[in-house]
Amino acid sequence: MANQKDLKIAILIDADNVSSKKIEEILNEVNRYGIPTIKRIYGDWTRPYVENWKNSLLIHAITPIQQYSYTQGKNSTDSALIIDAMDILHSDRVDGFCIVSSDSDFTRLATRLRESGKLVIGIGERKTPKPFIASCDKFIYVEILEKVAPAKKTPKKNNHTTPKTPAPEAPSPEDSLVAATRNDLASAEPAAQPEELDISELDDDTLLMLKDAVDDTADENGWAFLGEIGSLILKRKPDFDARNYGFEKISHLFKSRKDDFEIDERSNEKSRNRLYYIRNIIVKSSAATPPAPAEPEPQTPTKAVLPSRGNKITADDVKKNQIRITKDFKSLFPNRTRKVKVVIVNEFECRFSYRGDRSHVLNLGKVAAAELELQEGASYALTKLDEFVYKLEKVTEADTKTA
Repeated sequence: MANQKDLKIAILIDADNVSSKKIEEILNEVNRYGIPTIKRIYGDWTRPYVENWKNSLLIHAITPIQQYSYTQGKNSTDSALIIDAMDILHSDRVDGFCIVSSDSDFTRLATRLRESGKLVIGIGERKTPKPFIASCDKFIYVEILEKVAPAKKTPKKNNHTTPKTPAPEAPSPEDSLVAATRNDLASAEPAAQPEELDISELDDDTLLMLKDAVDDTADENGWAFLGEIGSLILKRKPDFDARNYGFEKISHLFKSRKDDFEIDERSNEKSRNRLYYIRNIIVKSSAATPPAPAEPEPQTPTKAVLPSRGNKITADDVKKNQIRITKDFKSLFPNRTRKVKVVIVNEFECRFSYRGDRSHVLNLGKVAAAELELQEGASYALTKLDEFVYKLEKVTEADTKTA
């Protein structure tokens, strides 16, 4: 594939799902990833709801594609967009596609384009269904583009008036989630204004994903290059964007979590840019860490209460239950353990990898809840059978008191 600066991108817009007021921010965002050589928008231009698009189409040189609604309740616009996308794909004129829509009907299209080796960027609202998000290489929420844009422009009396002056210089492709982590200058710090944004909180699941990405790309000393971290995060969560949490760049997000991550800025000999390396801060829990056996005796297992007393595991909220189990597992292994096999009620097995993919642990979910009979306020014991095999079982109230 061509260099990121030279990527040719086809922008295909679903007029039924996007407001014309957002088009400038959308085009500026696409410029980060390449050159939009094809810009088309699909809709029934005889309908009044697309009237506001006409001025924007002229200013930004977007080609309108007329598609009549032949039958009420049927979206023929989607079909026209999909057909054109496949024609462009087979003409081999572009390196990637940007599908601007919040419609899940484009899920199969995005998957097919990626199967052909094309970059697929999705842009839509937060209501966009998860399947469409997952089918893209990168998905960007329109809402964060709306919020960031005012900080980059000169204030005007009428916020909806198209500016007559040239649009502000779009951030270079290196500022994208993957490339920005390679050339993230410390001097760029004032660019973001998080206090003015309606940002989302960094939830436990996202924090665990960040920690796992650091673990999975780290060297022997635990340091991971931020560029590799960003690339891995995109593969696991296409809609991840530091701007969702009020930060202009992913490096700013890591810097804000001083209790969770160490940051090491290193000079680049070939340029003045600084390279960022991240390492997880591991908090050792004396209560949860199992004692190291003096002699290997699998017949005499040691038990550690999981979770600690006072914590609760419930079967009702599976997602929270998964996070809770994962956290408690990690607290028992302060050192980097590659693979640990966990036996559930002598039958159900899963593998827990401190450095590797944690999805196997999270897949416990409802199955583990059913097998373990998870209850409000119940405690569970992790029994060490040997160095890499543990057994997870429910502990009675009497066992908890004597533990």
